[in-house]
Formats: sequence, structure tokens, C-alpha cells
Amino acid sequence: MSQPFACSRVFAAAAVFATLVTGTLVAGAVPSGAVESGPGNSPVLKRIAERNTITIGHREASVPYSYLSRDQKVEGYVIDLCTKVVDAVKERLGKPDLQVRYVPINTTNRIPLVANGTIDLECGTTTNTLARQEQVAFSPVFYITGTQVLVKTASGVKEVEDLAGKRVAVLQGSSNEQSLRALNDAKKLGIELVYAKDLAEGALLVETDRVDGFAADGGQIKVYAATKARQPGSLAVIGRLLTYDPYSAMMQKGDPDFTLLVGRVFADAFRSGEAEKLYDKWFGPLGIGLDPILKTAFEIQALPR
Repeated sequence: MSQPFACSRVFAAAAVFATLVTGTLVAGAVPSGAVESGPGNSPVLKRIAERNTITIGHREASVPYSYLSRDQKVEGYVIDLCTKVVDAVKERLGKPDLQVRYVPINTTNRIPLVANGTIDLECGTTTNTLARQEQVAFSPVFYITGTQVLVKTASGVKEVEDLAGKRVAVLQGSSNEQSLRALNDAKKLGIELVYAKDLAEGALLVETDRVDGFAADGGQIKVYAATKARQPGSLAVIGRLLTYDPYSAMMQKGDPDFTLLVGRVFADAFRSGEAEKLYDKWFGPLGIGLDPILKTAFEIQALPR
């Protein structure tokens, strides 16, 4: 469950640090030493080797994180990071011809598909929470955002409280739904929650006046408003951050060897500056620069080998 987000950067930095320390402790539980070859005792790597295929879970419309392009190619910022994991798995298993199978996921099925082994690595926009760590394992944090609301610019809405008594769309099972539902109950706002299947549908509900707002991760809806609005400038992202949502890739729980492999790849990307270059590649053209908090997260997680 996401925690209420105070806007001060001091609090945010502390929250980031707390999450990162948690990740460090998980990785630290694995004995250090030279990188192995072959699957070793890793159930996930054994499964990948037997199938000669690694299965990547991806989102279909989370631009520019993880999505299907017009020519149906899976791409995005997170996909580029996960491709580095694929390369490391190929090297570890000695399988340069390892196949990659992409499976579309959504907020409802992503955790079950990782937990039951259908997906080897989920590469989307999933918030890393302690509650979810009871079901799955997570990579280091590669993006930080929080819940905000997409509205029509002309609506005049400035904060979520302005939507009292109105209809607001959410993605079912998301941390955004949990945070809005908690605020709605605590302040008795009387907001009616409407489920959308994905980001595109949630935004469409706003643009066609079927809801008055769409609560989602601020980073994603900012990108949508900047690139997908039917009329430029017609959509706005409003309000304070209601949650602290650090994104990580998900893996099956109980496989410290595979979790460490993924952690090494991400730490290398943070340490080398490659993660920052990938961020600029995907977010720079949208006019969204690297937030200082995320830059600090990269630096803290650039663990030495």
C-alpha cells in the first residue's frame, strides 16, 4: 500500500532512501562472490534455460515506459533496461540465441503472472511496495512518481478535493486506486470511482466527459497530456502528489540468485550513467527532464560490484 506523500523533498528523499535500503538488504542476503555460469540453483534461470526463452511482461500503452509502437514493437525506457537483463541472462546461460517472448500485462494480472512463473521479468510501471514484496521480488528503483489527477484544463479543478461528488477513473488494483479510495473515505468526498482498463481508456473517459478526472501515476499522465491529447493543451495534471510510487521490475519471489543478477544489471546501468542516458532518450523529447530525486536514487543504487 502506498504511503501518503508529503510534498517536501526532504521527506521524499527519506522515503527513497528507506526503499533503497530495503532493496539493499534483500540483495545483501545473497552471498557475494564471482558471477556464476549456468543456471546454478536459480529456479527462474533453470526454467529459462529449459525453454530457451525468457518471458518479459510488458504494458501496451504506458508511453514511454513500456508500450506497443505503431508497428507493434515492444519498446520504451523500461524495456531498454530489461533488455540489459536479457543480455546478462544470455551470457550467464551461454545462450546467445536465447529467445525473448513478450506477454502483455495489466494491473490486474501482472502480479499473479509473475508469482506463478508465467512471466520471468515484468517490465512495466509497477510500484514497489512492502505489501507486494510479500508476493514477488523487485529490481532496484528505476523511476519515481506519485498519484495525481488528469482533468480537462477548462474544468478549473486544482486539487482532488475539488472533485468531491464527481466521477473519477482509476486502474483497478493500482496503488492510485488505493490512495484515492483512502482519501475519499477519510474526507468523505463522495467521489464515485470508475474502473478503466489502462491509461489510454482512463484518459479517453476524461476527454469524452464520462468522468471528471483520472487518478494515475503523475509521470504517465503528464506524458499523455503532452503527447496524446486530442487538442493540445486541453488536458492538465493537477494537484499535489498523493503517494510516493517508486517503480521497479518484478520477478518471482524466492530466487535470490536471479534477483541478484537483475540487481547487478541495474546497478551497472546506474553506475555507468547508462540509465540516465536511457531516461534522456525516452523522456527528453517530451520535455520531461530527470528529477533530482530520481538522479539521487540512481546514485544511491549504483552499488559497487
